[in-house]
Amino acid sequence: MSAQEVFLLPLVPDRAQQWPSGWVTYSDGFDNNPDIEVFCGGENEKAASAAACWRQGNLLHFGFEQDPAEMSENGRRLLLNAIAYISRFTEDRPIAVTPSVFAGPVALPRGYPDRRIRGTADRKELEWMVTPELFKKLSGMALLELRSWYDEYRHYLHPSSSPEPRLEVDEEARAIGAHIDEPVFFERCIAALEKNDASASKLLSQYAPAETRSLKSAGDWSKWFSENKQYLFFSDEGDYRWYIDLLAKKRDVPSSSLRGTARASRP
Repeated sequence: MSAQEVFLLPLVPDRAQQWPSGWVTYSDGFDNNPDIEVFCGGENEKAASAAACWRQGNLLHFGFEQDPAEMSENGRRLLLNAIAYISRFTEDRPIAVTPSVFAGPVALPRGYPDRRIRGTADRKELEWMVTPELFKKLSGMALLELRSWYDEYRHYLHPSSSPEPRLEVDEEARAIGAHIDEPVFFERCIAALEKNDASASKLLSQYAPAETRSLKSAGDWSKWFSENKQYLFFSDEGDYRWYIDLLAKKRDVPSSSLRGTARASRP
């Protein structure tokens, strides 16, 4: 086997036959969410890093097309092991809202422009990812300038409100230095609330967990943030919003430390 090749475990008895390949999922950062765990990839028409078997909370995605009767012993054992593994997660639940692309236009995660700007430098593809106004600005930049801009502004990218959401800069968040994807977002918004900055309430309503709608004063927000900071995470998989990891809060463990098998139910 050369350095260019990857060993694959066949899941069907007749490898020479043309089999439907099933479904895989580009992670594009969704596996940073605490409730998501990727097990393995598989041969497909996408990148080898795309996930074939993964879990969100207590839900299993098994992406191979064949039913057990069509599989080899390897395939059936993989399916059984995946089911046995997922059965351990009786308390965990899917947390972040991830709208289906088959149901209509959804906002792209920032993993898409990440690959075109930090990776392949294919700026032409940015045209369908960002608003026309932003694309016009970015397309005129030299590569190093573009990457420098992206490092600074990525923290403020969010979906536009047009019928087909595309990424743009949230200028209100940028005005107060509130990175929408880092805990400093809450610190800056709370500080702005104390100064009666109207934009702070709007930003919190847009990005903070949905269950915070009743919070109004800076004092209320400060108390809530102190109680929940270690259980918060940001997701840009469709809705660009903060969430509370309720399992981490229940166990009184920081969400950043409660990952993978640690989220399984205790014996």
